[in-house]
Amino acid sequence: MACPYKIKKIIALILIVISGYGVAQPVGAQPEPERPAPERIVSLYPGHTDNIVALGAGHRLVAVSRSEDPGLWDSGQSLDLPRLPPKVGAEAVLALEPDAVFLRSLVERMNPHLTDTLRQAGVEVHVIDPPSWEGFEEYLACLAEILGTSSEAARQQLEDTRAAIADAAAKASSHGKKSAPRVFLEATSKELHTCAPGSWAARLIELAGGVNAAANAVPLRKGSALAPWGIERILKAADSGLDVYLVQQGAMNAASLEEVRGRPWFTALALKVQSAPRLAVVPESCLSRPSLLGLAKGGRMLVEIFYGNEDEAAARANPNPDGVLRNSGFTP
Repeated sequence: MACPYKIKKIIALILIVISGYGVAQPVGAQPEPERPAPERIVSLYPGHTDNIVALGAGHRLVAVSRSEDPGLWDSGQSLDLPRLPPKVGAEAVLALEPDAVFLRSLVERMNPHLTDTLRQAGVEVHVIDPPSWEGFEEYLACLAEILGTSSEAARQQLEDTRAAIADAAAKASSHGKKSAPRVFLEATSKELHTCAPGSWAARLIELAGGVNAAANAVPLRKGSALAPWGIERILKAADSGLDVYLVQQGAMNAASLEEVRGRPWFTALALKVQSAPRLAVVPESCLSRPSLLGLAKGGRMLVEIFYGNEDEAAARANPNPDGVLRNSGFTP
């Protein structure tokens, strides 16, 4: 993903090269000055909000989306910001006097005139879709550049966070002399979808020391983070053993641990693998959202779920309300 400011610089260089070959420039033309870093930001996508906070610019937010997870904002960020709906009108946004608005293309499609109206009013609009695991570093660097913070510091922050998760998993595994657990993730209870290989959730499970029991799942469509699985396939996959059953809880899946335990096929699964797999709920914002805050918190949770002591089963199944998991050995 190319950063808008990098594109501007490339265009400027091209113009300089062209001018060197004698192409006439408009008399009195001046290079377009770079805009100052935004000080009043509206974020209409939770992933952008999380990363703006993580990069130290949370104090510049003047409004966020209704889909935010304030539990991730554990750095003293105010939680009383206005919450805007997906189909927010341009008038409501402009009333907040922002100088920059961040959104994703889905929100833009839901509000076909929003972007044009805001830009006509002189507001900077950044339409950036959620990046892949591999593209997250460049996304953070681009976001840091827009915010006027250090791109290199953002890259280092990501590297340190991922390294801390991997190190915590390695230490927990070594300390308990446990092999990597086989994990199944329920992304949606309807038709029992799981995470597609290569998706953010699949990569995070791997980073935290787990083995995806549905590693050969086929995405619903190209680029989708979801993959159909079904009851029969999970029962078959259990032939190789199943240690952890993760329930991704969020807008797409409201299933509780009690509801999962009550499913007739889950009882059959427990009998098939000799003992019931450990059950745990992980918020969607900590498992599938491209977010530095979600990555750090999700990593803590997964390491604890995968390698926590057996007498901490209740804590694994019901994470502390503040999301801080003790004894994981992970400090972001």
